[in-house]
Amino acid sequence: MSPSLRSRCERFGAPVLLVVLLLMAGCGKFFVSESSGSSGSSGTGNYLYVANATTGSVAGFSLSSSGLAVTSNSPYSLGVAPSSIAATPNGAFTYVASLAGAIYGYSVGTGGALSLLNSGSAVVSQISPNAIAIDPTGKWLVAVDLTPTAYLFSINTSTGLLTSAGNIALDSGSPNAITFTPAGTLAYVSLGTGGVDILTFNASTGALGKSNLILKPKSTNNADYGLAVDPESKYLFVTETGLNGVRVLSIASNGGLTEISGSPYATGLGPVAVLVDSTGSYVYVANRTDGTISAFTLTSSTGALSKISGSPFTTGTNPASLVEDQTDAYLAVANSGGSPDLQVFTIGSGTGALTSLATATTGTDPTGALAVVSAK
Repeated sequence: MSPSLRSRCERFGAPVLLVVLLLMAGCGKFFVSESSGSSGSSGTGNYLYVANATTGSVAGFSLSSSGLAVTSNSPYSLGVAPSSIAATPNGAFTYVASLAGAIYGYSVGTGGALSLLNSGSAVVSQISPNAIAIDPTGKWLVAVDLTPTAYLFSINTSTGLLTSAGNIALDSGSPNAITFTPAGTLAYVSLGTGGVDILTFNASTGALGKSNLILKPKSTNNADYGLAVDPESKYLFVTETGLNGVRVLSIASNGGLTEISGSPYATGLGPVAVLVDSTGSYVYVANRTDGTISAFTLTSSTGALSKISGSPFTTGTNPASLVEDQTDAYLAVANSGGSPDLQVFTIGSGTGALTSLATATTGTDPTGALAVVSAK
């Protein structure tokens, strides 16, 4: 059994003697095929891509139990400062947004090497997104800018090119993050001091609409930043500065949010990013100001969070972005202040505790590593 499969199965408590059954059943975990409808995916490997704001580049790495290895020709020069990065669920394409007024696309090739789409020209121009996200089907990309507006694009799953599919005005605020529910029926946009906009979404048609609902910060001096939804689409997690905590809210069918008893949960200083692992067992929060990750276990039936032993875990300077790798065994963090730029932790089997596996520079320091995504 491969190390990645062994790690995944151990996290579900599967005995090694059931190898044959696990190979057939995927350790009892259900997956939607990630290769359907896309001819561009390399289909092999486990890759991380880091957007570097200071150097105007993207750094690529392959990840294994042995650590990190640089992909061919990395870092990839973009020529403008990235503001956000996103990858399709099947790993075929990676997109980088820039406040300079464009979105660029890359195809993911053999060994994780990136190649610019559209002969090196932007796949979208004349908008200045500060955040982008791709829906669970990999067919739609949403970009938000400071006007504030949300722009919808359809993704050609063969070529990776984007086609405009409309836009909607957002509520007042400064958009900085987007997340979809895994069920693909809702989307949330954090607006800083404006709170969180609640949008309806149809994954079949790409229809994006206003719900006329909004989550306000706990205090007018607070700001909402990081967003995450658990795998069952039951809870929304929101990091909020000012209170230095993560809020947990139950999700109604119309997208409406109700804060659970016990929320918010205390984190470190300056929480900016939040991630729920693929099993729905653990929640991680990157604390930008104090350079740590707060880690919690999640009780799925209630949404309650409990601190993991050893939390908070030390990162580099100014952690800004978190991602779980494709094998669900590792957590990667991009540190915008460096020391190091990229850091990878092993997720403890059955505990969720983080153990440092590897670190890497993402170019000529300082790189300003602002965001990290995973692809395969």
